[in-house]
Amino acid sequence: MAQVRQSLFFIIIGTNGTGKTTLLNNILNNSNRKNVLVVDPDGYEWRQYQEIPVDEIDTLNTGTHKILAPTKEEIEYLIEFRNGILVLDDCRYYANKRLENEIRRVLIRRRQNVLDVFAVAHSLSEVPPDFYTFATHIVIFKTNDSVVRLRQSIDRDKLDSLKEVIQRVNKHPSRHHFEIVALNTI
Repeated sequence: MAQVRQSLFFIIIGTNGTGKTTLLNNILNNSNRKNVLVVDPDGYEWRQYQEIPVDEIDTLNTGTHKILAPTKEEIEYLIEFRNGILVLDDCRYYANKRLENEIRRVLIRRRQNVLDVFAVAHSLSEVPPDFYTFATHIVIFKTNDSVVRLRQSIDRDKLDSLKEVIQRVNKHPSRHHFEIVALNTI
């Protein structure tokens, strides 16, 4: 019997210009997963990807596509995306109470749908609390974040570890320096 690998869920945080999108593009371009869907709330970052109607998500099996500013009803179609990488750009968009239940269902089904997920935000405090339940890793670029806001989402030991990583990254001389934290190791 073939072993199913763990579905990965990366939260990528950092201020503007630190390299979040550049890193993510490099990951997507070098991945052996050739089915990519980006949920782009505003249409600024992912212009090179072909926009598709949400009702075509279930037909995707290769290529790079995006959907723009989906409604609550359109977010529900994401449950049909399989065997690929799902990028959730600008986490503030998913913190909207109208979308929380729909996106949660997508995250719950990510392993069965063989999805790796990348969620992008400017700070940890912009990430919906449910995302921390499912996340496997956090990629931390320079940020002005205060982990105090996360007291309800993450246990104290993890908060202390994340605070140390944020301080270390912020002190680094390179604007594009980042660290990856595996949440099961802190």
